Amino acid sequence: MRVGWLILVAGVAACTAGGIDTTGLADDASVPVPEPGPPPVADGGLDAESGSNDAGPCTDCEYFPETCTSDVLCPNGPFAPEHPGGFDKRTRINVIRGRSQSDVWVAGALGALAHFDGASWRREDLGTRESMRGLWLRDSSEISLPFLQRAYGRGVSLPDGGPPPSADGWSALAPSYAAGQAPPGAGSAQLVSAWAAPGAEWLWCLARGISAGGIWRLRQGSTTLEGSAVIPASTCNSSPWCRFMSSVHGASADELWVVGESGATVRITNATGATPTAKEFDSQTWTALNGVWAASASEAWAVGVMGTIRHYKGDPAQWDVVSDVPTHVDLNAVWGSSSTDVWAVGDEGVVLHYDGKSWSRVKVAGLGAERPNLTAVWVAAGGHVWVGGEGVVLSLRGKQ
Repeated sequence: MRVGWLILVAGVAACTAGGIDTTGLADDASVPVPEPGPPPVADGGLDAESGSNDAGPCTDCEYFPETCTSDVLCPNGPFAPEHPGGFDKRTRINVIRGRSQSDVWVAGALGALAHFDGASWRREDLGTRESMRGLWLRDSSEISLPFLQRAYGRGVSLPDGGPPPSADGWSALAPSYAAGQAPPGAGSAQLVSAWAAPGAEWLWCLARGISAGGIWRLRQGSTTLEGSAVIPASTCNSSPWCRFMSSVHGASADELWVVGESGATVRITNATGATPTAKEFDSQTWTALNGVWAASASEAWAVGVMGTIRHYKGDPAQWDVVSDVPTHVDLNAVWGSSSTDVWAVGDEGVVLHYDGKSWSRVKVAGLGAERPNLTAVWVAAGGHVWVGGEGVVLSLRGKQ
């Protein structure tokens, strides 16, 4: 069992310069880095050399039917041919968020951002080709983040004299940080996950890196984003799990979970206060955990490599092992609408669903021989799920 500890959050002040996204590549080291070459077509944002994994001879045909029916996931969204100016098929979706069934956003490689209004998808012009890895949807504004040193916002207050907004009204933001609380350069630690509760003051952000990484939180100030390190650099350097966290989510603004390498599972309480408390739990695994979703204060799910799933049911010390997982591929993300409607997605086109009793495979139609790695999932309500990955966005029946 890991030992809990207390962390103090510093005040917010001072400004730092924005960084430059030098990679525009996927966070997962398993995704190949494209070689320099001529400008790519369509959106030009590549997170992988190809948008999918060719499964070769079909050994899993039962899970990948040709025709969409009422109970299967089908291609939808900005990759569909009927959406002019949509995403290039080589683009990877990194994050999906929404406010409702008719207000859904997807973001990904090198400036990829699109919005669903309940009827159709529209691609947004951010005015940049930096890869987006975080989305913050506030009541009257949207913020998209490529990394902690820079963000792009619409509907936010801006200082005078800044650069003009993009064609769709997005402006570059350079978050300010308290002295000694600024994140390292974009080449040292990469943003991998961001989450905020609806209407919350703070956006929680995770960055990963061998020599730098950690947990930060941002809030919208009068003219810019204001940020601070939740765990000071000196503390994070002495706690290896802190530098390699992968996902963050909470049941409320004041209580959340972060998970990461070596099975690290950490619960943060008093998250809206000046002194959040972090307690490490035993996940009963040393494998990497890639995604976490909290159904309530007493229930949460975490997923990871080799089909690992862990279930928290209020135990004061540990998470439970889930042994009936119907896959051995790496699972990358998890989300749900209730304790009886939980979705997990992973490599090779694998989608799982939990109905309150057991996990089962979900069929994905219309992919042919492609088996794309799936990297993001968001659920608006029961029966309304969105899945994103390498060159694909999926929804039930291909519509929502």
